[in-house]
Amino acid sequence: MGKAIDWKEIAEWDEKYILKCHYTQKEYQMAAIESTEGDYLITPDGTRLLDFYNQLYCVNIGQRNPKVVAAIKEAVDRYGFVWDHYTTDYKTKVAKLIIEDILGDQDWPGKLRYVNSGGEAAEVATMIARLYTGKALIATREHAYHGVTGGAVALNRVFAGRNHLSGGNDMTIRQVPGQSAGNAFVCPMPFCYRCSIGHTYPECKSSGTQLPCVLATERLILNHGVDQVAAIIVEPAMGAGTIMPPDEYLSQIYEMTRRLGILWIVDEVLMGFGRLGEWFGHQKYGKDLKPDIMCMAKGISSSSMPCGAVLVSKKIADFMDSMRWNHVSTFAAHPIAMAAAEANLEYMIENDIPRMAKKAGEYFGAGLAELEKKHKTVGLVMGAGMFWQVELVKNKATREPFIPDDRYTGFAGDISNFPTGIIARKCMEKNVLLGGFVPNTLRIGASLTVSNADMDKALGALDYALTYLDTLV
Repeated sequence: MGKAIDWKEIAEWDEKYILKCHYTQKEYQMAAIESTEGDYLITPDGTRLLDFYNQLYCVNIGQRNPKVVAAIKEAVDRYGFVWDHYTTDYKTKVAKLIIEDILGDQDWPGKLRYVNSGGEAAEVATMIARLYTGKALIATREHAYHGVTGGAVALNRVFAGRNHLSGGNDMTIRQVPGQSAGNAFVCPMPFCYRCSIGHTYPECKSSGTQLPCVLATERLILNHGVDQVAAIIVEPAMGAGTIMPPDEYLSQIYEMTRRLGILWIVDEVLMGFGRLGEWFGHQKYGKDLKPDIMCMAKGISSSSMPCGAVLVSKKIADFMDSMRWNHVSTFAAHPIAMAAAEANLEYMIENDIPRMAKKAGEYFGAGLAELEKKHKTVGLVMGAGMFWQVELVKNKATREPFIPDDRYTGFAGDISNFPTGIIARKCMEKNVLLGGFVPNTLRIGASLTVSNADMDKALGALDYALTYLDTLV
């Protein structure tokens, strides 16, 4: 047993010394977690909270997996710290597992570079794209989210992901002065339920071979000039923005990049390593899709240790190998993180975690479909594996959202009436953590190894919460 923890003292220190996220100091209430296990967070009084946020949708094989824990302990006995200049067995094994064991049937992967987080992966990916092409511009998309570092934030178009401050008692919004989109420009989102360019799916397909959002994206790239555009960056399904695209979208974006001669960066930080029922999210939409650059983090270690990577094509790898790349990160490829990633990936391969996620998604999706039929405030259910989008509406026929600003909100003023917050509070009454990032949309997912019993528990809590929400319209 470890030493006893004085949680009253911890609360005092928390209030005095920690800058809070998402809340003013007045609003903040400490949410103490004593330990974690599987799909549960455990509070100091022993309450077990079923986590259907999956933290930040990143603990792919569950909390404290024994194989990963053992690997971390072994690595701590062997290493303190070595930086990325040196080679450890863990470092090379992780690269081999990804490129050969997981993507061995693909002919495009070349080499990878380690980073510490998903945001750094997006940052480094765009850096490589600009170095390789000699072009400045990166195309991004409405409601995209790619991280918290400067270059990644420039690609973020979900408003809440731009590191801004918002007032608790008023409508003050303060974005970071001097922080802008820079050399990024915004293309339409593939959100058919609320199409930003005014089309209706699937009728929009009758106008030509390309989806209108893809056609508009191509026109924007041509307007800027393909001689100026290095790449387009996409999430296979949009994480913070919480959008599942239509099935045709990603393959059409890929075809467009091949035809225009720009690079295709696929941000797999959230959707990678099984989240959508495939090893990588883009594979759900076509086995022949070949990224030029791919971002990874979260699921690479199931977030047991901070770890990320950028995987580039053979052609880009050859180019980078021919030059001296004067770029380094202190903690990239840290041996403890690499040990965690190696054990995590081995466990995933041994247990075919993508197949498990796909099967869990079929079960959970069927349950959500029943709730969609039952509740008048559920306008849309979409998803796969352990990533699910539920749109909450005042009126199913008109698709009227509860909060008109929807994904454009700055989260200022009174946000207590946001339906995702209402759902979260009601689910918490059942000791289930479930809610959303944007006001009208639930973003739901557990570990990829979640049990049917825990899925039933989450569905029961959501049913209870939606029953209450239905009374508000």
